[in-house]
Amino acid sequence: MTSRIFEGLTVEGRVLLALMLREIHTINGSSRLGYLWVLIQSAFGIAVFWGLRAVMGASAPHGISMPLFLVAGFGLWGIFSGCISRCMSAVDGNRALLTFPQVTVFDVMLARVLVITATEIVAGAVIVGASVLAGFPFEPASAALFLFVLIVTPLLGLGIGMVLASFAVFVPVIEKIVPMVLRVMFFVSGVFFGVSAFSHKVAEILLWNPVFQAIELLRESLHVAYRIEGLSPFYLATCTVVMLVLGGFLERFTRGRRLSQ
Repeated sequence: MTSRIFEGLTVEGRVLLALMLREIHTINGSSRLGYLWVLIQSAFGIAVFWGLRAVMGASAPHGISMPLFLVAGFGLWGIFSGCISRCMSAVDGNRALLTFPQVTVFDVMLARVLVITATEIVAGAVIVGASVLAGFPFEPASAALFLFVLIVTPLLGLGIGMVLASFAVFVPVIEKIVPMVLRVMFFVSGVFFGVSAFSHKVAEILLWNPVFQAIELLRESLHVAYRIEGLSPFYLATCTVVMLVLGGFLERFTRGRRLSQ
């Protein structure tokens, strides 16, 4: 029994590694800059909003440096939204591979989630490292909370991505609606502002958004003086578990119909 489990895990690991390498090539293979292009895109987005806040005379709250504040927002949002988008297009981009019995729809989605997460973490680490060398303060508070957020957020995106991909099998228009919804969420998820900028009543409403919770929790883990009332790792974990269970069930339920389309 133990040898069969080990053999199954070995095959699963090889499948995921092959899918991840293929995904990396798909994302960056057509560009000569490769992974450097991802870093340039991240740095550009941060620079634009940093410049806008500088023009308005705004500073990051609770003493956190502006680069760190924006990296946490843009990086985590990139993971969340990227996981959803890539999960929804997983089948269309890998139909040939899904003819192999070792490869499942979930394998393809998980591989994409891992690549997106690793890419954003590397890009964020490079930008934060550059900001530290430039003299910006960096006083991390909790490695455990940092790891928790970086593990839970991709899983949340994976769960929601599986749910939406399953619904799209029956209602294809969802694939066009989701990008519009994500654009709206971008502006209400704390990517370039903190919850402390709002009144208590508004903050309570915003914190129902698990992505907002994740971004603010990440900022708490990265700066010792960054403290926000109302944040709940338990709430974020609960949302993630619920979406993963629901997404896993729906993905399995719709797998045959999705592959036959």
